[in-house]
Amino acid sequence: MDFSPKTRRTASRVGLGTLAAIAALVGLAATSQSAFAQGAAGSKPAGYNEWRLLCREEACAAAHRGTRAVILFGYNRSDGKMVMEVRLPPDAAENRPMALRLHRSGAIMHLRVDSCNQAYCRAAAAADRTAQVIDLLKKEKGGSMAYQLGQQLQIEVFSLSGFAKTMDELAKRKP
Repeated sequence: MDFSPKTRRTASRVGLGTLAAIAALVGLAATSQSAFAQGAAGSKPAGYNEWRLLCREEACAAAHRGTRAVILFGYNRSDGKMVMEVRLPPDAAENRPMALRLHRSGAIMHLRVDSCNQAYCRAAAAADRTAQVIDLLKKEKGGSMAYQLGQQLQIEVFSLSGFAKTMDELAKRKP
């Protein structure tokens, strides 16, 4: 699956602002494993194997922390559509491609690191392709992501154990 630059820019403008707000709200900018495991202050994340459902007030996000990256799913408050974002370390190469490869099917999703700040860089699936991405991920057990980190290629393996259950729970909490 390949997302065109125009579609990625649209997804970035439309859905990521809301996902960023959700992620900030539930404390996903934290870089330590313990901060991720604890979730936002005052909330306990629901755990489904390798995935977490993090909620605070009305905003929820499904998340998986890899070695250095976090995969997030959440609803865009302006239009109610599901959006997907991958948060990478802040020293990831901006405007460079990254890829998610699913192990069983071999499907490859091409994303682009489209913005960075002091806490993280982000890459996003096109908003109109998020449902297709979710359907693909629900059929898999795991995958790998590759992105440029400084002058090196970073490869992380991620698990999809618990992904389907987490997404089902997230769907019940649609704003």
